[in-house]
Amino acid sequence: MSRAWHDVASVDQLQRDGVVIARAGGREIGVMLDEHSGRPVAIRNRCPHMGAPLCKGTIRSRETGTPGSYGLEADRRVLHCPWHGWEFDLTSGACPEDDRMRVAVYPVRVEGGRVLVEA
Repeated sequence: MSRAWHDVASVDQLQRDGVVIARAGGREIGVMLDEHSGRPVAIRNRCPHMGAPLCKGTIRSRETGTPGSYGLEADRRVLHCPWHGWEFDLTSGACPEDDRMRVAVYPVRVEGGRVLVEA
């Protein structure tokens, strides 16, 4: 199956809403704006744990540690699932806590004020 670029939203819409849900390549994909980096990211809108609408979650820095000793990995951004808190790396889609859990991450680019996703 070949991949193609899909026009999913305007940059203005993404900046206003923070997330746009679109169908591309037969999948529901969420395009979210990572406010830390200012770049859009495109992720399949389905948590592999229990099917939650993943892109209703929040993007944030990865938290690590044990009770009484927490830290932030400022350079590692994750999408935090709204239902049960599973986290997925924005670059690889991998869950840092469980190698079996992974979500699809899609290339995204901005061209002429439009957000395009390759799916």
